[in-house]
Amino acid sequence: MKFSEILRYSLCTLIFGGGAFFLFYLKGFFIFHPIKTVREMFRRTDKNGISPLRALSASLSGTLGVGNIVGVAVAMMIGGAGAVFWIWISAIVSMILKYCEITLGVKYRKKSAAGFEGGPMYYMENGIGGKFGKACGALFALAAVASSFSVGNIVQVYAASDAANIIFGMNELVFGLIFAAAIAFVIFGGFDRISRVTSVLLPAMSAVYILLCLAVTAKNAQLIPAFMKEIFSQAFVSESACGGALGFLFSRAFSEGVCKGTFSHESGSGTAPMAHANAQTDTPCRQGLLGLFEVFADTIVMCTLTAFVILAAWKGGAQNENGMGLVLDAFELGIGRGACYVIGLCILLFAFSTLICWAYYGKFCLSYLTRSKKAGKAYMAVYLACIAFGTLLSQEAVWLTADVAIAIMTSLNLPAMILLRKQIKHETNVIF
Repeated sequence: MKFSEILRYSLCTLIFGGGAFFLFYLKGFFIFHPIKTVREMFRRTDKNGISPLRALSASLSGTLGVGNIVGVAVAMMIGGAGAVFWIWISAIVSMILKYCEITLGVKYRKKSAAGFEGGPMYYMENGIGGKFGKACGALFALAAVASSFSVGNIVQVYAASDAANIIFGMNELVFGLIFAAAIAFVIFGGFDRISRVTSVLLPAMSAVYILLCLAVTAKNAQLIPAFMKEIFSQAFVSESACGGALGFLFSRAFSEGVCKGTFSHESGSGTAPMAHANAQTDTPCRQGLLGLFEVFADTIVMCTLTAFVILAAWKGGAQNENGMGLVLDAFELGIGRGACYVIGLCILLFAFSTLICWAYYGKFCLSYLTRSKKAGKAYMAVYLACIAFGTLLSQEAVWLTADVAIAIMTSLNLPAMILLRKQIKHETNVIF
């Protein structure tokens, strides 16, 4: 078995194991109390500072985008239509993980001159405590800094440069340099500027993308039953020699679906708490509930719409071995050539918002390790350089680095969440 396959199956085990544990431990409260969950989710208690919804938009900017579009295309190219089923399952299981990590992030955050600081490093250091907790926090911060160069940088700019090259014929390196300059302007403005930019960009981009997807889906409405049948029938098809009842665990549909789903929503990897910790909220649990919505919007809605567009294109005979190329071909077949320009712009803006959000994550984690201004400047220089050189890698290498980064962060974050399960349950009981 290849390293990439071992890595993906390990990540699948972590996500499903951790999700199942917390669903059982917290008694699936959001499933049995859906009305109360939604009501509490959007209740605002403090009008000062960064609102919970602005914090949500900043967190979504780190997840919405390439994973929901190109990631779905790559997963389906490798795992077939069945990968979509496992993207759904990954989202359902992972909702509770997002809730738990955000709740802990808000509970153990600390006040700073700029607002609040929070994330896995802080609940590891202050929740687990002692030298062990501090060491875990430092290790996670180091992993997050490294991940910012792959998940939040190279993957995003690779997809954006691909779109710019296919649609506008723009040189990848030139595009990377221009993109880096634009991103530098925003990220040097701090979290407040980041949250303001993403709170405007994200709703607009998402609305446009969803409308275009709905237009293609409506045009092929009669094929939706066939799409669903294809998704479910291929979900358990095994390509493993094992076969039998457990064969589906080793299918490409399963591994690609869960991995690309996890890349899309990032539940359990510890990124969301860093954004949500900035929100003005009186109850950690209430902010955590927004994590449920985050996963639903990011994966159930956006990824499903992308999948339907691609399935419609396959029915129309579209074939492309490049994820971005397949997406653009799908929209061109579905609506017309003009749609490609709009989709290309959406992808550029999605990648832009993700890049600036991950720049904040990376620098924030670096500041946990050292307050050196020189280290911060060196990090930003490397981060901006990666934007240019990330355009030159292969599709396989790009997605492998993303899988490695997500797996490392999740393997560090999930055990810490389990160790702090009682604190999560205590916060949950405040409302439920």
